Amino acid sequence: MKTLFSIFCMLALTVLTVSGQDADTTIVLNYGPMPVGNITVSKSSSTYRQVKEAEAVVEGLTDQKAKNRAVMSYVLSHPDSEGSVFLLNHLAGFSNGRKCLSAISEQARSGLMKPLYDAFSDGIKEFDTMAAKTREAIVIGKEAKDFTLEDFSGKMLTLSSLRGKYVLLDFWGSWCGGCIQAFPHIKAFYASHRDKVEVLGVAIHDKKDKWKAAAQEHELPWKLVLDTEGKGSVAEAYGIVAAPTYVLIDPEGKVVEWNIGEMESIEEHFDDN
Repeated sequence: MKTLFSIFCMLALTVLTVSGQDADTTIVLNYGPMPVGNITVSKSSSTYRQVKEAEAVVEGLTDQKAKNRAVMSYVLSHPDSEGSVFLLNHLAGFSNGRKCLSAISEQARSGLMKPLYDAFSDGIKEFDTMAAKTREAIVIGKEAKDFTLEDFSGKMLTLSSLRGKYVLLDFWGSWCGGCIQAFPHIKAFYASHRDKVEVLGVAIHDKKDKWKAAAQEHELPWKLVLDTEGKGSVAEAYGIVAAPTYVLIDPEGKVVEWNIGEMESIEEHFDDN
């Protein structure tokens, strides 16, 4: 895992705390675990009102997909609000983050929330640089690179043998917390679409005993294979730099979509099915 990292969502944990004077509120801005600044504002200020209005949009929402929809809708309709920048802390997924960042106006991005906006913007740039290798290896519309690996029962399984259905490749590892957190979501997707989709979990940079133990512990119902290590691995062929990475392949074996750390763009292909 020296050149690989586990990624699940883009998240800034932003904490609102009241200072010594009731009239003032300190807004502490964190991007993930990293503090990027804090601001102290009056409760009568527009910044405070905008932040509180934005917070109300996600209040009570526990499903991440519902949160993403609520945040996206709010940000796109309130591009001048500093609350839109603040609300990014509830958003998961780099593609969602990119859409919201580009929608936020110069007024909002250069205001008091500038440290938080800049942190998200820098995170997107870092992600794009990292994902360049994957982008070169996985080309939408091109035939997916075929491979043969050992499956959970010890037999050899070839990707192209699954043609006739869509195939969702899930590049994961027993060491990847984000991958494991995503399993319930993938299970729900698989249960809804298993008549037309095969899920193939490709464990990368893993040990056979740990791979099998994780698959059994989390009761994964789809096909599972273990990647080889080093040169010639499937992870190398697909340019995988982070986990989880998802690749959707159509019934003819061509790449339809791929994404790092999020399933939403994959699921959109089945919204009307």
